[in-house]
Amino acid sequence: MSKVDLIADVGGTNIRLATVVNQLISNVECFKCADFTSLEAVTLHYIEKNNLNVNDACFGIAGPVVGETFTMTNLGWSFSNESLIQALNLNQVHIINDYTAIAMSLASLTKSQLTTIHAGNQDLNAPRIVCGPGTGLGVAQLVKVNDFYQCISGEGGHSDFAPTDLRQLKLLEILMKKFDHVSIERLLSGQGIVNIYKSLAIIDNIDSKLEDASDISRSYIENNDPLCVETMEIFYKVLAQYLGNMVLISGAFGGVYIAGGIMPRIIDALSLQVFTEAFSSKGRFSSYVLAAPIYLITEPQPGLIGANVYLYQQQKKETPNEQ
Repeated sequence: MSKVDLIADVGGTNIRLATVVNQLISNVECFKCADFTSLEAVTLHYIEKNNLNVNDACFGIAGPVVGETFTMTNLGWSFSNESLIQALNLNQVHIINDYTAIAMSLASLTKSQLTTIHAGNQDLNAPRIVCGPGTGLGVAQLVKVNDFYQCISGEGGHSDFAPTDLRQLKLLEILMKKFDHVSIERLLSGQGIVNIYKSLAIIDNIDSKLEDASDISRSYIENNDPLCVETMEIFYKVLAQYLGNMVLISGAFGGVYIAGGIMPRIIDALSLQVFTEAFSSKGRFSSYVLAAPIYLITEPQPGLIGANVYLYQQQKKETPNEQ
């Protein structure tokens, strides 16, 4: 039996596992994390089900990758490189953050896996950034160093919300009464949509009947509630403003990539012109920002693609003459 490599995208609800042979991904399967007692258990189930002989593995996990033991609190899972190697009989294991995995996918994504929001003037050797409003706000940067891609990640979702008009200033005033620190994630996330919606209702002294971001975005798409429409317009303008700031900071002329589950649902309803104007409204540096292309990631498994890229690069670094 020939050996394969294994990659995984481990979320708080689902885990996606796949095999890799010659950099080609196959045998993608999804499992409910709650159905298994540990990461080792679900991965072993996948290996035995497919009768695999696994060499190396890379796991992208939704959580901080610090220290030697990693814990996914909501699942009660704790694991380490060594525990995975022992339980699964692997050669070596790499554990990376899930947004590191998504960032590592960026240079491999093709036009069929992306929707272009703004064409810009892409520089393939320049940095790229990815930002993903979803449960929270993930942010990461990808740079090329000596023919290898390197992810630079942090906690960019917890940087400050910076209003750019009077309506947004009023919104900040309301949010400051609720939160000690109004981070950008307080607006650019599923809960952030609810925060915007509820705050606008307070400002205008009207009833806010909805409690869920999916209901608010649905009403926006159907254009049947002015409060929902304004909520989502502010949401995507603030996202565009933030992405423009990221370009100023990083020089991301390799591309600005939007991930997460929210934007794909509303992309057909929003005004790309308004989005691009909010993105590039940087005074003297508007033309500078406009050089950066903006893409929406439509590929459903960027985390697996990125885990594959990461694993291949690690193997290449370790055995440079054999690749």
